[in-house]
Amino acid sequence: MSGFFDIFGFANCFDPSDLPEWGEIIWYPYEEMYLSNDFVHRENCLERAEFVLTTASYSYVEEGLAYNAIKVYKLYKKLGFKNFKEYCLKRLKKTAWRVEHIIKAAQTTWNLMVNGFKELPSNVSQAYALYEPAKKKGHDYDIDTAWQDILHISEEENKPITTRSIEATVSPEKKKRGSRVKLPEDVMAALRKKAEEKGQDPDDLAAEIIKEYFYVEQDPVPDTSPGSEPESKENNKVSMSKTPDIEPWEKDMDALVQEKYANEVNYDTTTDSSAIPEVFHSDGDISSGDKSPIRRPPT
Repeated sequence: MSGFFDIFGFANCFDPSDLPEWGEIIWYPYEEMYLSNDFVHRENCLERAEFVLTTASYSYVEEGLAYNAIKVYKLYKKLGFKNFKEYCLKRLKKTAWRVEHIIKAAQTTWNLMVNGFKELPSNVSQAYALYEPAKKKGHDYDIDTAWQDILHISEEENKPITTRSIEATVSPEKKKRGSRVKLPEDVMAALRKKAEEKGQDPDDLAAEIIKEYFYVEQDPVPDTSPGSEPESKENNKVSMSKTPDIEPWEKDMDALVQEKYANEVNYDTTTDSSAIPEVFHSDGDISSGDKSPIRRPPT
């Protein structure tokens, strides 16, 4: 019988059948680390725990592999969906725009692994920031070379790799515009909370949410077929100073924050909430302020 008491905060579970079907893969590490009497006394207990956490931290690669398979093989048609976008919205409760980001991030990290890199982007935001210049520069941009430069700079300066440090290296021309928007306190509180959970700067999180909101409103991608790309970032940019009426999205911001992350995996690590401001400056672009250190995949 499961659930009567907890072990260090994790509810008791002696049988994986008590969990959702997909939860079995998570149950076995739980069994090993919490139900085994000798785990903490094993010589390799730390290495084993780190293997589990590192594998889990790169779960976005597996997620992207699965999304892409559903997309390119049009598996969504088995459930009666007309296109990939409809499948994402109704089945996954995510926008196709967000799913495409995860796919590109997964492809980027996978290709780095195949090409021999041991240190890899820690999350979706980092991997997508590394990939993004390829959309504009094409063959003039080599992801492997760019990543090697980022690793070298990190080692030379003895600084962790973050999404912003990646952008500073591969997209130095990117500049923030100075638009300022004040939000109702309850909306700002929700934004601060989500930003802290994701280890992301509130400015960047707000810009990402607003951009995704306008992407849905404009409905720019009627279908996503094999080989197709989401609409370019250049066409999706939102200038806060040119928006005639911001009341609708101001009112919807809290709902968007909740909806966007209700079903999402936690891709980033946490950051200090004291660094989160009350007002954000939006650049209408996607940029994460995550502070997560780079992680090595298991060997």
